[in-house]
Amino acid sequence: MNRSVKTLLAVLGLGLTLAGAVQAQTTLRVGSQKGALKVLLEASGQLQDLPYTIDFASFASAPPVAEALRAEAIDVGALGEAPFIFAVAAQAPIKTVAVIKLQVTATMVALVVRQDSPLKTTADLKGQRITTTRGSIGHFLALAVLRQAGLHGTDAQFIFLQPGESRVLLANGGADVWATWDPYTSMARLQDQTRVLASGEKLFAGNVLIVASQQAIDEKTEAVRDLLGRIDRAYQWANHHVDAYAERLAASTGLPVEFHRVSTLESRPQRIAIDATVIDQLQHSADLYRDEGIIRQGIDASAHYDTRFDH
Repeated sequence: MNRSVKTLLAVLGLGLTLAGAVQAQTTLRVGSQKGALKVLLEASGQLQDLPYTIDFASFASAPPVAEALRAEAIDVGALGEAPFIFAVAAQAPIKTVAVIKLQVTATMVALVVRQDSPLKTTADLKGQRITTTRGSIGHFLALAVLRQAGLHGTDAQFIFLQPGESRVLLANGGADVWATWDPYTSMARLQDQTRVLASGEKLFAGNVLIVASQQAIDEKTEAVRDLLGRIDRAYQWANHHVDAYAERLAASTGLPVEFHRVSTLESRPQRIAIDATVIDQLQHSADLYRDEGIIRQGIDASAHYDTRFDH
């Protein structure tokens, strides 16, 4: 073999070895609500043969995930559109690198009230106490429903709490409405004797955003790319192994298996391309928050996606 060719192959081999060594030394810090991504990846077997290390972090809801991303305490996290918008409005150096689409059912995101509540229509929301998590999809839905009824956020009294606290407040009569999401909506209907006052079926896009810090995108590019592929395959597995996935979720959250089984069956999560529709949906949500005066400046949604990881 020609000496120069041997030399080139040796150099290429060294480059591959060094690349592998760098990958092996990489640690991705991954956060999600109730440790959902960890449960998903573990249950599906997608944590096997990792060429890097993952440190998982669990949060009570999506807004703290967004805050951790903004503070660069984690590299990758799963967010709804609403908490992502709040983070971007706070100048967080983050971008959406993948989108998981959920089928939006009548109870995936909803405004629920007690069975004995006098509230019958969305017009009755004026002056009512709505509890939800600030910057959550529940918060977004409450605003969207109010707008649909010809009202504004200022026409109701918002009480911002974490989901568990909101559930207690509604049950005790400290709030009139709870704006929340699955599996809490299922739990509220089946355990707390509540009913749905307004559904997010036609108001919520159903997009779960996989978000990465700009630093992770720049410095841990291949690890991020690999993780996104594993998340994609994990959701495909979950859709074909609903019972097994529901059991793992129940063991993690403490909620009944049936809640998670129904939620997975109905939502059918799958990764989709970042296209004009996805970007327009985020723009719509951002414009609603700006129009309501919750964020001060307008946001150009197209500037907050990174499509290099798309497939």
